[in-house]
Amino acid sequence: MQDNASIIDVNEQNIQQVLEASRQTPVLVDFWAPWCQPCLQMAPTLEKLAGEYQGKLILAKVNADEQQNIAAQFGVRSLPSLKLVYQGQLVAELEGAQSEGALRQWLAPVLDPEAAEKEQEEGFLEQVRMAIDAGHGDQAEQALRQTLQQQPDKHAFRALLVEFLLGEGRQDEAQSVLAEIAEDVEELRPFRARFALLDKLPAGNESLKTLAERINASGKPEDLHAYGLRAAAAGQFREGLEALLTLLRDHRDYEDGVARAALLQVFDCLPKGDPLASEYRRKMFTYLY
Repeated sequence: MQDNASIIDVNEQNIQQVLEASRQTPVLVDFWAPWCQPCLQMAPTLEKLAGEYQGKLILAKVNADEQQNIAAQFGVRSLPSLKLVYQGQLVAELEGAQSEGALRQWLAPVLDPEAAEKEQEEGFLEQVRMAIDAGHGDQAEQALRQTLQQQPDKHAFRALLVEFLLGEGRQDEAQSVLAEIAEDVEELRPFRARFALLDKLPAGNESLKTLAERINASGKPEDLHAYGLRAAAAGQFREGLEALLTLLRDHRDYEDGVARAALLQVFDCLPKGDPLASEYRRKMFTYLY
């Protein structure tokens, strides 16, 4: 027995006790030998992890030269060899020297399944974003829709799909995807706010290009207002905020001060803590006060 209660030297007398402990706590069985340099190099890392995960992981060290029967029972053919046992079952195994990062990643699904799932989801989202940026939007959309069909509660995936559809100008489809979730969830809240902007739009269905041309020609307040809301609803937040800030600066009393209300509505469309919202809040207060 080591000084650390989470590290155990295993032999034939206590192997059954160690396996029984795995029903409650994951056991990392480390097969090593004194002549195995990679084993000796990896040992401090394994002991560090055992200390870090104390109470969540038991490190069971097996000298494969002295405990050949145990090594044979685990099917060990080379060293170093790692076996992860949980709830009495062999759930994962690794052969060869491993870095600390590789060991953490290997242990994560058992020791911290929530973190492992989150990391996997973030990796998937990053791949989808890269596919969209590379012009493979059709494949990205299909991957998101298939995932949501199986896991409709993956709100970050739904948010990315809504963002993509809005960027493609498919507003009705984006609104339909959003409407599949009735409850108020943080990931979708900015998109609900963006659709709410469309309800505030003045009559007319001018394109952003048309509105921009009219603003350059005359700078009428109604065009600044419409452009600001439409641009923000389309995800062009800086352009929208800039138009509404111009409206506040040059036409402060237009429609009973609608510029300020519109700016606040656009801020609600941005994620919490977004630096763009902070930047334009400061600018808004400068003009107001």
